[in-house]
Amino acid sequence: MIKTQKTKTLVTKDNDNSANCIAPNVIYGCFGGCVNTYCYMSRYNGTRVFVNTNIDDVFNSVVEWEKSYTKVPDQQDPVYTMVDIACNSDLVLMQKHMPEPLIDYLKRYDDHPRLNSTMATKYSGLLTLDVNHFNKKPRVRVSLMPQRFSDILEPKMQKITDRVEDISRLKHLGWEVHINFSPLIFYPGWQEAYRDLFALVRVVAGENKCEVIALTNHKNQMAKTTDEAREIMKYSSEVKNASGVMRYPLVHKTGLLEDFKKIYSEFFDLQTIRYIF
Repeated sequence: MIKTQKTKTLVTKDNDNSANCIAPNVIYGCFGGCVNTYCYMSRYNGTRVFVNTNIDDVFNSVVEWEKSYTKVPDQQDPVYTMVDIACNSDLVLMQKHMPEPLIDYLKRYDDHPRLNSTMATKYSGLLTLDVNHFNKKPRVRVSLMPQRFSDILEPKMQKITDRVEDISRLKHLGWEVHINFSPLIFYPGWQEAYRDLFALVRVVAGENKCEVIALTNHKNQMAKTTDEAREIMKYSSEVKNASGVMRYPLVHKTGLLEDFKKIYSEFFDLQTIRYIF
């Protein structure tokens, strides 16, 4: 279901992970293959999609927020204030539903002297925009996980090998490409699965900056997903907050993240991990 509306939620939110801030939604919701498994956006939203037509208001919210923000060099970017423009949707997949062409929306940030855009996608093959004419490289974060997990948690989505191959193609189109190892899955056999993934990335796409976010869970997700997905997701079971979000138990998670970094360091410089949690 798609509903077209003018959003009244015009709040640009501070962020200290993927970006310096999160823009109001142009699209809230998605048709991606992970909606019925781990996607945090769908915990309450389900398969509903809201397209917000007042895109000028959305962008102006970010511009106003930036006026009182002091940028310092950080893991997000050494120069520009990075804006996550797609926190609750995959705008690459959903670009045909946008109220203006995706490249025009990106150009708004490119034309601003201090802002730059960033977005994550699991559908890198659908991103064909040439942005070599931009003033600065917009950033796209290509989401990866071992294929054995993707087959279950992201059914009918672009294959991981294809996403890895897209990294070099996107760079040629003028994009700054980071890798989004999210969600990070801890399940029996995960070490070798990630070792194989890192080997593939190293050979095909080389070394890239990345971010790492371990799987979170929720009872609403567990209730609607498949038995196979539930089996993988069940280990993320420690209640984190009052809204019922669950994570891997901290008594184990800290050590598991260190194990991840140790495996990662066999292939890449640890300094390329922008953040991990």
